[in-house]
Amino acid sequence: MSVQSLKSKLEDKAPLCAVVYLLIWEGLTALMWFLTARLTVNYLMFILSFTLVYPVITCWTCFRYTRLCGLKLYVPAAMIAAGVAEFVLIEDARAVVPNFIVLTVLCVLFGTGIGNVVTSQHSESNKKNAKNNRQKTKR
Repeated sequence: MSVQSLKSKLEDKAPLCAVVYLLIWEGLTALMWFLTARLTVNYLMFILSFTLVYPVITCWTCFRYTRLCGLKLYVPAAMIAAGVAEFVLIEDARAVVPNFIVLTVLCVLFGTGIGNVVTSQHSESNKKNAKNNRQKTKR
């Protein structure tokens, strides 16, 4: 199975795509929790991973999903709920990153918003191109 065929299947099924993106995001987050808080207890690495890497992964996930499937509000809601659950259930989340919920909410909303803007700009340019092509064919 090629990447293009997988991408076309995911574009057609927005809920399946949402589950895939949420699982990838949650898997990377859980891997970061495990590597920085359990495997090696290095607070500098923990702080850097959750103040630099985590926001980038969260924004990228929301941006890519919104760009691929459009604005669906259940993805940001699920990501925010997962962030709150991590904060409540994982003791290390409260110890070093006190604003983990705020960080998650801001990154999710920022990534979704930027993805929505890019998607709308792309669709507007496609409409303009289609209109110009129709006018050229009429001449």
